[in-house]
Amino acid sequence: MNLAIDVASGEKSTEELVGGAIKSLFLNDDVNLILVGKEKSILRALSKLKYDRNRIDIKHTNQIIDMNESPASGIKHKKSASVLIAARLVSNKEADGFFSPGNTGATLAAALTEIGRLKGVMRPPLVSTLPKISGEFCMMDMGANVDCTPDYIAQFAVMGRVFAKRFLKIDNPRVGLLNIGEENSKGNVETKKFFERLEKLKKINFVGNVEPNDMLKSDLVDVVIADGFNGNIVLKTMEGTASLMVNLLKTEIKKNPISIMGGLMMKPVFNSLRNQMSSDSVGSAILLGLNGGAFVGHGKTGGNGVKNAVLNMYNLWKNSERTLWFWSKEKNFLINLIKGNLYGLYKILQRLV
Repeated sequence: MNLAIDVASGEKSTEELVGGAIKSLFLNDDVNLILVGKEKSILRALSKLKYDRNRIDIKHTNQIIDMNESPASGIKHKKSASVLIAARLVSNKEADGFFSPGNTGATLAAALTEIGRLKGVMRPPLVSTLPKISGEFCMMDMGANVDCTPDYIAQFAVMGRVFAKRFLKIDNPRVGLLNIGEENSKGNVETKKFFERLEKLKKINFVGNVEPNDMLKSDLVDVVIADGFNGNIVLKTMEGTASLMVNLLKTEIKKNPISIMGGLMMKPVFNSLRNQMSSDSVGSAILLGLNGGAFVGHGKTGGNGVKNAVLNMYNLWKNSERTLWFWSKEKNFLINLIKGNLYGLYKILQRLV
């Protein structure tokens, strides 16, 4: 499997990102990497590492779409930007998927421009797995589509259910709608429309509204659906809360000698919890509904995040002959969605599973 990694984007150094990519090779013998970025910087980072040269290729570019740059402007004026080259490698069949920890909007735009949507998919959502007390669940959209229609939400639900069935190994995934209350009448005007649309999809096992606290502390739902605006807020709130809790614990522990001794003994536990809640623990969110693999990282993704992103990409590719981003021949059946034929999509996806 060939994977293109944009090591020029994001907030971390090229050296750190390259180091993480190389670490993934020691954990998986079936992956080859194409590192995209400034060749001199990549070679400088590689010179400090031991690796199999036959498993690494480099695609040089000096252009980068910065974190604060307009995605539309960047895609238009920087045709050789690292994220565009990485996506183009997938489009040209030189890579099976690409990953970028840079400007999220630019990554999404690059994926849509270079790879394209599967026929019938209205809007590709970002999906990620998140921890809960009894295991994990998946949530979408995590930020790709801040404004959604009821039909977009319905498609997310169908794709999310198949994702959970295929990759979380859940026989009959329960689908819930993110809301401020579990009652059917709760929510703003848009959320109520989303609820009504999902309620009509009888075969997706829709269990109704789910509150953010319940999706984490209970076992009520396996797939949480939201528009990209609210989904991204939830994700970043979880990341911030995890960091806050670790810092509060450290502050309390330092207040007296006995606590300090106990804290030293609990340090491995604290580190484990912090790692589980860190965005680097997953490495990437997946952009579903494309003609190829597109994985989006956090701007602060470090070496460990890149390593996990590569492993995550490989596992998705390995565990399914027909994933949600490689429908191959079956993609020709994904028709009439714009006309509202969501039951047709559901039946097709069931065949793929």
